[in-house]
Amino acid sequence: MSKYPNIRRLVLIKDLLSVRPRFSSEILKHIEDKGGVIESARTIARDIKILRELGYEIENPTKKRGYLLINTDYKEDLLERYNDYINLSKLPNAKNEDSLISTPILKGIELLPLLFEAVDDFYKIQFEYHAFTSEQTLREVYPLVLKEYQGKWHLHSYDLKINEFRTFGIDRMENLELMDKFLPEKVVGADQEIELFKRRLGASKPMDEYFKNGIVKPQLIKLWVSSFYLNYLKTKKLHFSQTITNETKELVNFARKEKMNYTMVTYVLVPNYDLIKIIVGGLGDIVLDHPASLKDYIAKKFNGLVPNCLTK
Repeated sequence: MSKYPNIRRLVLIKDLLSVRPRFSSEILKHIEDKGGVIESARTIARDIKILRELGYEIENPTKKRGYLLINTDYKEDLLERYNDYINLSKLPNAKNEDSLISTPILKGIELLPLLFEAVDDFYKIQFEYHAFTSEQTLREVYPLVLKEYQGKWHLHSYDLKINEFRTFGIDRMENLELMDKFLPEKVVGADQEIELFKRRLGASKPMDEYFKNGIVKPQLIKLWVSSFYLNYLKTKKLHFSQTITNETKELVNFARKEKMNYTMVTYVLVPNYDLIKIIVGGLGDIVLDHPASLKDYIAKKFNGLVPNCLTK
């Protein structure tokens, strides 16, 4: 079994290729200048291949032009998140504990290199899983895609025990093992399932009662966003499909009890509870404009608990 590549090296290569085309020799020098360890240009080629398989679109149209990262839409900053964790883990213990305030390191994050390898090289995996609502069980799955959302990591996979697609929080995984390889084309519906998972905000399931015909598909979501919250979205996208339009209007923010400028922001998402939580949690800074079916669903499902002004 091959060792999964150095995460920091992948981050360095990805960031370098996002600026302009680079030759292998330039990539090699950049990594060495940053203190990275690399064996040869063949290692560069292997890392490029792995980045592509992780979903990064890297072009190499001619040998004269070099490598170029052309699309960074669906990445969820997975490599950066893990690289940040590695850097934080190297910090010395503070002499004065009151000088540092932080949240606990996410349990299970040490499993990420093995999970990256399993997703990348199509290894079936086995692990013990402790769900919130049940006893610990032994699971065997085909791992499909990893996602980080609000500091928590999730693995979307095909569960061989129940023969269904399921999402697992890595903080509830234990005793993870790589098993034999599987053929991804043998997992019926995997490509469509991965695309639908990418189109969810967070990791919560699509709402079965919302998709009454049983056909789950992405929808165009239109939100009016206050000027206050818009600044946040400009620095940190909620989702890779985010588009900030030029359409604006004035609305009364029910929480602030004052008129504010709002901008139309659109997404292409599979509606789920994480999306509803964002709308409700916006406390008037986010107003759902479209689709009408989702507005009706929220109004009926929460029966007055959600202010009508959030789904105008």
